Amino acid sequence: MVSAQTPQRIPQDFIDTLLDRTDIVDVIDSRVKLKRSGRNYTACCPFHKEKTPSFSVAPDKQFYYCFGCGAGGNAIGFLMELEHLSFPEAVEELARKAGMDVPKQDQNLSPAAIAAQQAKTQARNQAYDLLEQANAYYQKQLRQHPQRKQAVSYLQGRGLSGQIAQRFGIGFAPTGWQNLLDNLGSTESAKNALIDIGMAVKKPDNDRVYDFFRERIMFPIRNSKGKVIAFGGRVLGDGKPKYLNSPESAIFHKEKELYGLYEARQHNRDLKRLLVVEGYMDVVALAQHQIHFAVATLGTATSQFHLERIFKMVSEVIFCFDGDAAGIKAAVRAMHTCVPFMTDGRQARFLLLPQGEDPDTMVRKHGSETLTELIANATPFSEFLFQHFSHDLDSHNLEHRAKLATDMMPVIQAMPKGLMRSMMLSKLEDHTGLNQDTLAQLTAVSDKPDIDNKESSAQPKPDQSTLANSKDAEEPVAAGNSETDLPPDYVLNDQTWATEYHPEHNQHSPTNSHQPSHDHGFDHRHGSRVQNPAQAAIRLILRHPGLAEAYTEIPEHLRYLRMHDASILVQLLEICQQVQSQLQRVPQAVELQSECADLEAWPMMRNLASLESLTVTTDHSSQLQEAIDKLHHHYFDQRFDDLSQTLRNATSDEHINTAKQQLKILLGEKETLQKQQKSR
Repeated sequence: MVSAQTPQRIPQDFIDTLLDRTDIVDVIDSRVKLKRSGRNYTACCPFHKEKTPSFSVAPDKQFYYCFGCGAGGNAIGFLMELEHLSFPEAVEELARKAGMDVPKQDQNLSPAAIAAQQAKTQARNQAYDLLEQANAYYQKQLRQHPQRKQAVSYLQGRGLSGQIAQRFGIGFAPTGWQNLLDNLGSTESAKNALIDIGMAVKKPDNDRVYDFFRERIMFPIRNSKGKVIAFGGRVLGDGKPKYLNSPESAIFHKEKELYGLYEARQHNRDLKRLLVVEGYMDVVALAQHQIHFAVATLGTATSQFHLERIFKMVSEVIFCFDGDAAGIKAAVRAMHTCVPFMTDGRQARFLLLPQGEDPDTMVRKHGSETLTELIANATPFSEFLFQHFSHDLDSHNLEHRAKLATDMMPVIQAMPKGLMRSMMLSKLEDHTGLNQDTLAQLTAVSDKPDIDNKESSAQPKPDQSTLANSKDAEEPVAAGNSETDLPPDYVLNDQTWATEYHPEHNQHSPTNSHQPSHDHGFDHRHGSRVQNPAQAAIRLILRHPGLAEAYTEIPEHLRYLRMHDASILVQLLEICQQVQSQLQRVPQAVELQSECADLEAWPMMRNLASLESLTVTTDHSSQLQEAIDKLHHHYFDQRFDDLSQTLRNATSDEHINTAKQQLKILLGEKETLQKQQKSR
């Protein structure tokens, strides 16, 4: 008899992804101490009594087997056998370790849905197989191709031995348009699969298919289990670009991968620290000189995904960049990304090499001892942070000390609570002469419970007359009753609002000017305050990123508003969607702000995020909706002005009638919007 409650099953593609992100050696070694034995690991079997180890774990196959009792399987099977878990429980345990949420699906799938899942799994397996074959092909070309001398000479010129090239699987993609295709793309299915994983390109105008990598030194990019998931290619000669990565695919996401991590862990499973450098050649050159703990990002800035992986394995990370402007910028970005990860016991340090040097040239010119000493003396996170924010500031100048406090407090308060953050606050107190109570008022993201919190929402609401008369309330609290008022959570300068954003003045608005503006419409002449509905919405989302979930489809009117802050709001909503898609959860405020730190508009956004509410409120979603609605009204006013101008300039009855008809439609749309807003 079939139960009325149909059980749910875990999708196969999720299980495949989970196993891809799980290293069976880590899973087993955390429960049964493993010992390295050649390419594999051994131990006394946990499933039967024995004195001589017969239990073997193969990292390349992600499989365990006992030659004594015959037990064997993958990571899921090991947990089920050892800890007597059901299949779903074992999957849940591995997913928890990997930071993944287990999806469920009804067991009564349609045949089409089942077929789609099976096709996805087959495509994934085919991708891995083709990439392994491509890796073998490129390595063979480095050994046997007639043009191999150019590639070999290049590698030898960089001081690399054949042994280190073999360890990293370095290969050679010779000149020619279809070398790889001729070897691996003999069937239509294989050819399409090569296109899907970025190893071949299909030209849209004539459907011609050709190799993606040509005349390049090839570096296979491996996941944590050693499977090839993509390639990086360094051009031979003067071609462009100098370095080229595989495009992203179902199995390759460059912001999550670190080149050389698998090789580093193969050399030493018990790593204590990792050195983050900029390029493949840096990693390989350092390994050639016995520095085996270097990894490289894949043409991207260090991301939160990178740091999550790094700090799961080691407690210390050193960032090593060139000493030029680009290197300094990369180091500063890495510093900001580190902030929410700096719990007690973790270390981040920064090494900027002399101008014109990179780790590759440095280690070849001066040797591993010199570079190792530089790494040992790399600048600690706290010192690098203060150096960055105090650069060009005079500690004897009151305004400069105030700027240091204003800039640094949001960063320090974004750090996890603990001894490290307390010491940073004490250091800032020493630098500025301000006590911590005063410094706390400058916080961009308050470390107090959010005003959504039950405890704080239960507190009595501040008396508005007291607030209005206090020295901190230089502007009245907006009542929120008229169409042009902001929600009551904001300080509003009414004159600025009217001057900058009322439709009649749009042509004179500083934020609509085509001239570049460093402050992006944030008027410091009136102090730090929200000046329009777009800024109100930006502030809310920066402080409460979960609000953006309601706007998975960004309202079209925001894209067409001739208001600079509206375009920044659209950009912020898009970033929210991207970050949430990557994290598979709503980002925290510090995570979202870290992603925004490189935007040109970030100074304005940071100031908005720092504004504290003058009222206690819990209904942030209504406030955001109200701000979006007001922008909709601005959009109607903008269109009305445009159509009125068209009427004034019309030269024929046809143009006049068309403009009148459009005005009639516009007024109808506005009336509909007003009815919808009243019915909420």
